[in-house]
Amino acid sequence: MLLATSAGADMEEFEVQAEVAGAHAVVVVAGEIDAATAPLLKDKLLELVATGVERLVVDLRAVTFIESIGLGTLVAARKRLSVGDKNLCLVIGDDQANIRGPFEITRLDHVFPIHSTREAAIEDCLSEPAA
Repeated sequence: MLLATSAGADMEEFEVQAEVAGAHAVVVVAGEIDAATAPLLKDKLLELVATGVERLVVDLRAVTFIESIGLGTLVAARKRLSVGDKNLCLVIGDDQANIRGPFEITRLDHVFPIHSTREAAIEDCLSEPAA
C-alpha cells in the first residue's frame, strides 16, 4: 500500500510517501523539514503507527534541510512504536553532511540506526521480527 502527502504553494516543495507491508513501512521524505512541514511528517508517521505499523525505515536522502522540530518529530514517532532498538531506522546519504550533522551534534545518531542506503536499512531494521 502506498500513501502520499505533499505540500507546495507557500511551502517549499515537500512530500512524504509510505509503502506499507504488514507491520513494516518504508517512508520516503523529500524537501525541507521545518516548522511548516514537520506537522505533515508527524501526522503521516502517527497515522502509520495507528494502523499497526511497528517498524519504520525513514529515507531522508531527498531531504535538503532539517530543523530541530524535524528531529523532535522523528523522536516522537520512535517513542510511539513498539519497544526495540531498531523500530525506526534512518537513511541518510554519505554526501548529506547538512542532514547527518544535526543528528551527530544532538547525539541522536546514537538513538537511531543510520544507514547510507535504503537496502541496508531494510536489511538491518526490517528483517528481524518486531518486538
